[in-house]
Amino acid sequence: MATTEFVPVCTDDWYTRRRQDSEGEFFRKMADAAGKKGENGATRQGIYVFTADGTVLGYKNAGQDAEVMKKVFRDALFKFDKLPEGKRKAGAVSVPDHGRLDPRYTRTPPTGGLIVRVNARILEEKNGNYSAGQCEFTGGDMASRDFLWLTKAEVKQLAPAKAEVGQSYPMPTKIATRLARYHLNDNTRGEPNFWAADHLRKNEWTLTVTKVTDDGVELRLDGGVLLATQADPTDADRGYEGKARGVLRWVPKKGTFDQFDVAVIGSHWGDGTFTKRGVRPGKSPLGFALSLADPSKPGETIAPQAIRNEGEYWGQN
Repeated sequence: MATTEFVPVCTDDWYTRRRQDSEGEFFRKMADAAGKKGENGATRQGIYVFTADGTVLGYKNAGQDAEVMKKVFRDALFKFDKLPEGKRKAGAVSVPDHGRLDPRYTRTPPTGGLIVRVNARILEEKNGNYSAGQCEFTGGDMASRDFLWLTKAEVKQLAPAKAEVGQSYPMPTKIATRLARYHLNDNTRGEPNFWAADHLRKNEWTLTVTKVTDDGVELRLDGGVLLATQADPTDADRGYEGKARGVLRWVPKKGTFDQFDVAVIGSHWGDGTFTKRGVRPGKSPLGFALSLADPSKPGETIAPQAIRNEGEYWGQN
């Protein structure tokens, strides 16, 4: 229904409610009309149904409950059908040029860089084999989604200096730190707390050249990570310990990677500020799958969750 009866649009409330441009102004006006005024800068998140001129037809912050949202959509369609024909026909609303974007709240993938899809999923382990995990939180057993961004310069730094089989080298520190702190988080039940710099207890990633052909240089990635809120992990209220294995392929002729397949599997414990519901007791298996995103798809150019603080994400402070 969302894709056949409506024009689905997704935006990040954290950015949109703050931005001082035409998009932010439209969103705040529409949210105010829906009764989601965001007093004192509070969140306005939720699912809105509205016309192109901002007339609100429905609102509910219940994206996790399909049955509830179906009712909201049906009610909205009923209200839309009751609008004057002049407001319903195609082209009834003239949308002006967007104008200047607020640069403080605009995030775009780095030109010439790389976008890596990051999916997290809770797991169950039995006799060394892993299967899909179960939890009490609705949707918590599904894969989450985020994206790792690398700049053009970082992509080159990640590439091997010598295309010789057996050549090994560490992943650049800045990339390894970004990967661990901002992308190895349990975000399966909501927005996670990111790891602080002093939560990194072990963060080792090594790339080894395994094959060299005219098409590219194949690399094996081996890694190990330990993140914990206390120096002694047994005292930490939250942590993750995992091992990584993967295959990357560098294509010198293109100056980029055309393969980035990595799995990280380990044990997670604890919860975050917004991920307390449905948390599994003790240590439980949590896995991450990394693969190249397709930048031609708008949904795969969504900004990383952690890049709200650009300086920290890029390792500038």
